[in-house]
Amino acid sequence: MSKYSFLVAASEPEYFAVNDSLRLVKYDGWLVGESIEHEEITKAQSAVTLKAVQLARKIAKVKKMSLEDAFALLQEGKVPTEDLTDEFADEVLTLLDETKSADSSSARLVTVFIRSRGQGFISGEWQPLEDWTMEDTKKLSRPLVRKVLSFVNDEQDKEASKPEKKA
Repeated sequence: MSKYSFLVAASEPEYFAVNDSLRLVKYDGWLVGESIEHEEITKAQSAVTLKAVQLARKIAKVKKMSLEDAFALLQEGKVPTEDLTDEFADEVLTLLDETKSADSSSARLVTVFIRSRGQGFISGEWQPLEDWTMEDTKKLSRPLVRKVLSFVNDEQDKEASKPEKKA
């Protein structure tokens, strides 16, 4: 929480209970910092997709195959035929290294949301979790991550369905 949160808080906050000791503040929309982080995740995924398409074009041209077939081979993590392995191995390895899994992207988003609006019941009181890290998120179970992601999607849906207010 920002030290100036009280300036924009309209009323007593509502919470989404992740479990008995972790909750998230409801805002009926995303905070600016959450949106910025989501944009960064999306940009990184788009950049990797573009590199994959470029490499698929290169393989398709050398192998004289369709772009779709070359892209399908890349998605399977295979380079067509032994003679191309040396030629494309470094590029495929670089691409695989840059590729973030869906789990990784989801974990990054969960980390952002818990850090920006999470509260933990610690020593008998609710405390902000502004120092929550990716390492903390990695220790969550998949069902808890899915629950937080469901909350994230609900917040996005609420924001999208709200009519614009004039200042």
